[in-house]
Amino acid sequence: MGAAPAWAAPDVDAPAVVVIAPTGDAATAAEVAAAVTATGLVVLDGPAAQVLRGRALDDLAAERALAEAQDGFGQLDCGRARPAAETAVRLLAGRAAAGLDERARLTRAWSYLVLCADKDGDGPVARLAAAQLRGLGDAAAMTADLQARYPDIDAHLDRDIVPVTIAGPAGGVATVDDRVVGPVPATAYLAAGKHLVAVASGATRGAAFITVLGRPLAVTVEAPALDDAVTAPAVAAMAAWAGGARVDSASVGRVLADLDVELAAVVQPRGALTLWHRQRGATARIASGAPPAIAAAARGAYDAAHERAPAPDDPLLRDPPRRRSTKATGERTTWWVYAAIGGALVAGTVAIFAADAGPDRQRFVLDVP
Repeated sequence: MGAAPAWAAPDVDAPAVVVIAPTGDAATAAEVAAAVTATGLVVLDGPAAQVLRGRALDDLAAERALAEAQDGFGQLDCGRARPAAETAVRLLAGRAAAGLDERARLTRAWSYLVLCADKDGDGPVARLAAAQLRGLGDAAAMTADLQARYPDIDAHLDRDIVPVTIAGPAGGVATVDDRVVGPVPATAYLAAGKHLVAVASGATRGAAFITVLGRPLAVTVEAPALDDAVTAPAVAAMAAWAGGARVDSASVGRVLADLDVELAAVVQPRGALTLWHRQRGATARIASGAPPAIAAAARGAYDAAHERAPAPDDPLLRDPPRRRSTKATGERTTWWVYAAIGGALVAGTVAIFAADAGPDRQRFVLDVP
């Protein structure tokens, strides 16, 4: 996975509003987004928006990995599908260790992995994947041929059992092959072969594939380095708000500056809505209320800040009013009018003389009424 952000800021011609729901109130966030879009403004969408509406980075990364695995497998390209499936398994196992229900997505990821590992002739990984699918209650995801090649046998039969010490984030809980071992540091007694070890401590979670041989092993599980769907200040603000920190102009301003967006609609606890506007480096709360009111205020704030251009049908230039004729009014002509005419006559005389004195003689007649 590359380091480039997974989203692009809208063009200047498409002003953006970001809808933030640190409490994860997706329904209210969607209602606000629809109301804002109806005014003609663009609501920031994509991974960044999903994070700001309460979706975790590892959740999004797992979704992208699963999509890559599916596409690769559909193209019969296990060179793409297998690494993506392994990434998805690690991310989802970490989330499952945190108590999140990832059975459906883990079933998909393990299915791609057992098929590709079998194709690659990697028996240990295919055997682990087959065992995990049975543990998830979805052995039907494998063909009868695969089930026969990787049967459900006693994992401890004729295999060395060795102690494996598992470390990870402070306060974390360890799992091995989706079975809880206990708080870290934890010790599990495992049979030789491939295993998946995960540790979760709240939102800090990760997993790793390990190979157990015939001797004790120590493993440290760390949270994976993920593509930032949003950058550090926005992530930090979101974490603080989710933890109960006050939503204020300084913290909202950091998010808006980080995303290069001008307006933010924030869904606060119990469905309260506020609208914030960042202009010339300063951020202020400019409205609160129901989604339609927030949307109208956002449209008004943007229009006022950008002084919308005149309508295309309005003429941009108008002819100046014509002066009344002095002959008709009898008004006296001011001295500077005569001076201007005199200057023009002198300039004309010089031009005529220069032309008449040249080698190609031509005659110019200046007829002044």
